[in-house]
Parts: sequence; structure tokens; C-alpha cells
Amino acid sequence: MDIRLIAMDLDHTALQPDRKTFSPRLNAALSAAHRKGVAVLPITGRQFFILPPAVRRDAEWAGLVVLSNGGEVRRLTDGALLSGHYLEPDALYALVGAAGELDLPIELSSGDGLYLTPASWESQRRTGGPLRFHLDDVLARFGHETADLRAFLAGLPTVDKINLPYVPDELRAAAERALNALPVSWFWSGPQAVEIAHRDASKAGGLLEVCRLLDIDPAHAIALGDSGNDIPMLQAAGLGVAMGNAPPQVQAAADAVSAPFDQDGAALAIERYVL
Repeated sequence: MDIRLIAMDLDHTALQPDRKTFSPRLNAALSAAHRKGVAVLPITGRQFFILPPAVRRDAEWAGLVVLSNGGEVRRLTDGALLSGHYLEPDALYALVGAAGELDLPIELSSGDGLYLTPASWESQRRTGGPLRFHLDDVLARFGHETADLRAFLAGLPTVDKINLPYVPDELRAAAERALNALPVSWFWSGPQAVEIAHRDASKAGGLLEVCRLLDIDPAHAIALGDSGNDIPMLQAAGLGVAMGNAPPQVQAAADAVSAPFDQDGAALAIERYVL
């Protein structure tokens, strides 16, 4: 198969368990693919400001990146925005209201950080354990307290994504009902975390947009992923490969399954199907 583009999810697919680095084997495989003329495209739920140096600065293959689950396409070298889908005001106010009614912490991603109320921040501190990485590595660096999210929205910021970082099991059904009633795209990004974006934002849409920009037929793309929001991307590419740590439904939707991410599953797939 003539592969011209590698589309890869980051967390639990390409990045190591530290969520910051690639394994030496994957670094070597990506560099070899780049020298062969294959484009390398990270497709992630992360925002540009949360990308680790291994992606944003140190990669010799740096080209384009799809961010916020398809909300933005940017250049990695300078962060220049090439296309974007941002949440609309009506949806934003409705989401803030729904989170308030359910007493859920909520974060708005805008510009160079995450905006949340002191109450949302304190709620996450109390939860602790499952939010430790988010608290220590994300909010500690990029979190901005704002007393009133509705007042913040009155300034008409561009919001690329909303996080509900912790939804207790007893509120799961109510949260899903509220989200399904709104014109947004959403998915469970973890056992108790939800990510929300514009209704037209998806990883599959981001892949197709980059293929258009680079004049590459999606049939000549390989996609690597591990979670439910990766399924449309795996199916939009000519070849979709799930990591061995992916849930059964993701593996079933893929064309092939590699080893788990922490056993160099992404590198093995690139070596086999690209190199």
C-alpha cells in the first residue's frame, strides 16, 4: 500500500506513559517515514499550548497538526491557524448552564489557556487521584481563574473546546442527556471525563481537511488510534490501525491491531505498513 500520510493520535497511542515523549523506536520510525516523503500528522484532543516539546519543537518531521479533536488545523513550526471550528455562543451559554445545574466542574479552552471558576478548580482538587496529571501538568501551567464564566463569555472569546473533567457515575446519564440536546460534538475522553467541541469538529474531519491541504488522497493515509473518538478517523483513512490497548469496539472498527502503545505499537505499525 502506498502510504503518503501518517495520522496519529497522541495520548495512549504515540506518546509514552509520561505523556510527553516518544520512544526511541517510534522517533526513528517517524524520521525514516519523513525522509521517505511521508507526511506525519498528529491528531489530538490537545490544544496547541498543551503539546509537549517532542511534538511542537523537537520533531524533524513537524508539519501540520489537528487539535481539539478537529477544532483546529495549525502549522507546528509557528502555530499558524489554517482552519478552525469554534463553539457558538448559544451552545456555550447552554453548556455553562447545564454544568451549573449538575454541579460539574467545567473548563473553557480559549487562546492560550483553560478558563474555569475557583469552584471548578477546588472541585477538581477534592477529586484528586484521577485528575492528578490534569491538575499538575495542565491546570498548574495553563489554568486561568475567572469568577464568572458568563461574564467571560460576554467578551466573545473563541472557544475551541470545553472539558467536563470529572463527571461522577451517578450523573453520567444526566450529563449525556444534556449534551445530546445541544448542537455540539462530544465524547467520553476517559472513564469520567467529557470533551466537547463544535458540531462539525472531529478527528476524521481534521484528517480529510489536511489531506485536502496537502493534496493527498485519504486512501493513501494510515491512521493510528486507541479511543472511541478515533474510530471515524480510523475508518476515514485507507488503513486504520488500533493500538492493542484500545477497547474492543475500537479494535473491531480498525483494519488491523498493533501492540499496546507502551509496547511500541505505533512504531511497529509504521515499520510494517509504511517502511
